[in-house]
Amino acid sequence: MPEPRALSTQEVAATVDDFRRAAAAAVAAGADGVEIHGANGYLVHQFLSGNTNRRTDRYGGSLDNRIRFAVEVAGAVSGEIGAERTGLRISPGNPYNDIAESDTAELYPALLDALRPLNLAYLHVMHAGEEALLETLRAQWPATLILNRGGTDLPTRAKDIDNGTADLVSVGALALANPDLVERLRAGAELNAPDPATFYGGGAAGYTDYPTYTS
Repeated sequence: MPEPRALSTQEVAATVDDFRRAAAAAVAAGADGVEIHGANGYLVHQFLSGNTNRRTDRYGGSLDNRIRFAVEVAGAVSGEIGAERTGLRISPGNPYNDIAESDTAELYPALLDALRPLNLAYLHVMHAGEEALLETLRAQWPATLILNRGGTDLPTRAKDIDNGTADLVSVGALALANPDLVERLRAGAELNAPDPATFYGGGAAGYTDYPTYTS
């Protein structure tokens, strides 16, 4: 693998435009909208996190600078395809891909303050366990909030809807392991347990071989 290098300031602007063009292409191809991936240690998250963002230009250092890329991407995408078609996913405190965030309590409220004027369709939060921060984000976000409380059971997730913590809940691994998830939920049937060893394995194992409810 080539050794990564920091983008120049000019290349950052070009990358923001790449997000815009990709969103336009997705909608032109028939997608209903686009979710910007600002989580899990991918590019947008790398700008947010202090341990990966070592920049000294207008995109690094202060909170305002570190959130700038995410806000510019969200603005470019929503400006191209419409705010009603644009969502953003974040994962405060998630250490995936070597992310180490030490200032989530300040960083993410600042990000939401900057994003609010864009009137995005939704915010998708991958919850890493900081309940106080989740409460703060819920109070700050005026539009739809989707919550992914990974590794928890369905009754726990349902409580987040009942108490107003989330407007919607998302499932990832449960959907991977249960090709007929909706039918199982309606029937109150037992769910298949996901096998993490097969995630992103590149083969058929764990991809097409989970049994259906009827089988």
